[in-house]
Amino acid sequence: MTQRQLFLGGYVLFPGGHFAGAWRHPYSTRDWLGPQTFHDLARTLEAAKFDLAFIPETVSFRAGFARHGLSNAIKHDPAQIAAQIAAVTTHLGIGVTLSTSFNPPYNLARTLASLDHLSGGRVAWNVIQSNGPANYANFPEVEQLDRDQLYDRGDEVVEAVTVLWDSWGQDALVADQQTGLFADPARITVPDYKGTYVATRGPLNLPPTPQGRPVIIQAGDSPRGRAFGARWGEVIFAIERTQADLQAKKDDLRAKATAVGRDPEKIKLFAAVQPIVGETTEIARARRDHLRTLVTPEAGVEFFSQFSRLDLGDVSLDEPYVKVLEERATQGQAEGRAVVALNELLGSRLRTATIAEAAIEFSTSELTPQLVGTGAEIADQLAELFLSGAADGFLVTPTHFPGSFDEFGRAVVPHLQRLGVYKTEYAGTTLRGNLGV
Repeated sequence: MTQRQLFLGGYVLFPGGHFAGAWRHPYSTRDWLGPQTFHDLARTLEAAKFDLAFIPETVSFRAGFARHGLSNAIKHDPAQIAAQIAAVTTHLGIGVTLSTSFNPPYNLARTLASLDHLSGGRVAWNVIQSNGPANYANFPEVEQLDRDQLYDRGDEVVEAVTVLWDSWGQDALVADQQTGLFADPARITVPDYKGTYVATRGPLNLPPTPQGRPVIIQAGDSPRGRAFGARWGEVIFAIERTQADLQAKKDDLRAKATAVGRDPEKIKLFAAVQPIVGETTEIARARRDHLRTLVTPEAGVEFFSQFSRLDLGDVSLDEPYVKVLEERATQGQAEGRAVVALNELLGSRLRTATIAEAAIEFSTSELTPQLVGTGAEIADQLAELFLSGAADGFLVTPTHFPGSFDEFGRAVVPHLQRLGVYKTEYAGTTLRGNLGV
């Protein structure tokens, strides 16, 4: 058995996610609103020894997404889902996505600290910066900022949240029934944080959490986003199509972390993957092909338009994809990640694909690498990528929810354990302890 063990996270996406047709899959749940789906999911992930259930966030409504049941068509408050997951598990970590753009530092600090206490030290905060007209329409009191300013504000919010978390000393909660001293004010500091964008006096009205403070997750991929991740991120999520690209991103992040005085070994890179498991390789490939039939052309174009930032509302579905790009994409859009990566994925089909065909290709995984095969074959691919050093773990994104995770736990996890790259028991009781950060 190798000493180094890979980590696993499960992407809690409903009714759709990286696969735009997830809710239409015959094995997907129809209970998207009640607690039982999340209880079942949490137990499944913990039985398979997953390290993390990752809960994304959206704070606005998009009519086209609602029409087609795409990613974020409906969205619970992530903190509420986290509480449901924590209530039925004892080891599984819980990643909660909350935006620095629309949440005051004090509320963020207390919500996350409360969840960390109530879960026994198993919470992570996925730090995001949000913008866009639909988001700002729901928060008219919030100043609209450009991308760099959003990250500058994000830096201040994380600074403020962390000083609030640290405002109580480890021994400040005395609870001495004999003397009557409950909390010692001398061991509690008043941060009185003041920045350009945010301010908070504090202190927090909660003592330190079981793991000291929640783990910080980050996934930004722009140059400014990587700088933010290198400063704050302990877990970094990445969607890269090749081992070389993953390794380059990991090396870049660790170099940036070193430059700001952080230990680069404390950054764990999770690569997003979309496993498609079959009893045989041929069955797995047939399942992969079937997924494309669950994404309508209209849904695919709606999904692709959001991520490419292209206005495709009136486009003819039969128009050649390259013609649509030539006529509608600005230079920035044409050089954007969604378009460049899709062009590479289409390869020899680039010049002949219609916009509908290209959009469906994009919408089956949102460029997340698909691992197709038997449980043993997928385990071999994950182990090879992990042992190369390019990734420390994997974020498993489902094709049907939540059944993909049950399939993965039954078909893939035993082979990872046989290969000696995945644990048979949790190492600790907190998320920070299990991840080694």
